[in-house]
Amino acid sequence: MKQNMLLRAILLVSLALLASVSAQKKDTDKRCREWAEMGECDNNPGYMRSGCQASCEYVDKKKGVENDSDIAGVRSFFELSANDIDGGKFEFNHLYGKVTVVVNVASYCGYTENHYRGLNDLWDAFRGTGDLEIMAFPSNQFGAQEPDSCAQIKRFALEQKKVDFRMMYKIDVNGPDAHPAYKYLKAQAGPMQIGWNFATYFVISPEGQVRSYSGVEPMELKDLISGIIEKEL
Repeated sequence: MKQNMLLRAILLVSLALLASVSAQKKDTDKRCREWAEMGECDNNPGYMRSGCQASCEYVDKKKGVENDSDIAGVRSFFELSANDIDGGKFEFNHLYGKVTVVVNVASYCGYTENHYRGLNDLWDAFRGTGDLEIMAFPSNQFGAQEPDSCAQIKRFALEQKKVDFRMMYKIDVNGPDAHPAYKYLKAQAGPMQIGWNFATYFVISPEGQVRSYSGVEPMELKDLISGIIEKEL
């Protein structure tokens, strides 16, 4: 009798756990799988990743999206850290209270000239306020257009592009070796895969809310950043 009761209890707990998992990952529309296969989980993450969770997870796994176990316990952008371009550890908690812009960069891309120029202009627009931080992460994952060492990348950014904002260590932004910071940002705001060099700008509010903007020039973010700063005053 006791054994049967124990087995029944185990069965009930297992069913509850299965129900919990099912509740976490579900589709609210029969067209979700079709939309997910068309790329809508990245194109329209706001709706798809809440309303079509199961289908988005299925497509992510099919595409080989990276494992996010190393950020499972991360609850805030400010809990993260990354190395700067000199290899020194930079804790993101220093960014609390500022607007932070994060972007992946490359030295030999067709977008290098205008995006570095735009990033410099954006930095100059807020330089004296102390309200903005820019973190540029070099990555060689797109067309092998960032093949140099961090020392060479730093020299190029300083001497050729006159960069004065924060340059970070070269990382992967997609795949199994993606940096935890990028895993977290993509999980929070999408897209689940970065498309190219300078393709997506992440804007993090002073309290840590993450937004993403793909296919934009840096100065297109100026009014957005100003609005966030004014809202905090």
